Amino acid sequence: MPRILVADDNPLTLQFFTEAIRQLGGECVAAVDGRQAVILAAAEPFDLLLFDARMPQLDGPGALKRIRSGTGPARHVGAWATTASNDPDIHRSLREAGFDAVVLKPISVEALHALLLQHLPELNLPEDRSGWLDDDQALRAAGGDRGIVDALRALLRQELLALPRELADLAQARDTAALRDRLHRLEASAGFCGVPGLTGAIAALHKALDAGTGWPDDALAEFRAYCSAIGRLLD
Repeated sequence: MPRILVADDNPLTLQFFTEAIRQLGGECVAAVDGRQAVILAAAEPFDLLLFDARMPQLDGPGALKRIRSGTGPARHVGAWATTASNDPDIHRSLREAGFDAVVLKPISVEALHALLLQHLPELNLPEDRSGWLDDDQALRAAGGDRGIVDALRALLRQELLALPRELADLAQARDTAALRDRLHRLEASAGFCGVPGLTGAIAALHKALDAGTGWPDDALAEFRAYCSAIGRLLD
């Protein structure tokens, strides 16, 4: 069972992460601030660290620095920062502080599941998949023919397998117009196949592009995680 250390000074946020991680068969160990997180990481093994950027006593970057410089069993595991700020400079500073990814709060359960499933593939797929796949929508689009639904979803699975390479090329070129065009075509596929999780992920990425704060690295990371998780569901 993967163990995830979550540090946040908001008890509601801790409850959210605890329940979301439990739904995937993982164990969430909660810390109310950075100092408690450092103590726990020095004594227990974890598979992922998930720290709020701003906490009293000791913030996320400060806690991560102490853990990385220590000798505890969690000193080398992956670390994600969570923040309510969409400021790209803040996200950049968090990555420079050693975090592998930045998670924007609030985050939906499905989006968090997608990110966790990509990083920790040993986690279980969620039992409730209603937010990911909609068989009724797919059947309506296919005129009630289940064989057509299966064929279309197989094609979508192949499209998702090829997508990371396409996204990497677009990222290298920083071509937002081409990215929007690719998302438009993928959205049509998601609609025909009854995959609302993918439609929502596309909408979130469009929102990041509309914000005009530069190339949406963090939003793209979340989007790629969604695509990976949906691919597993389609297998």
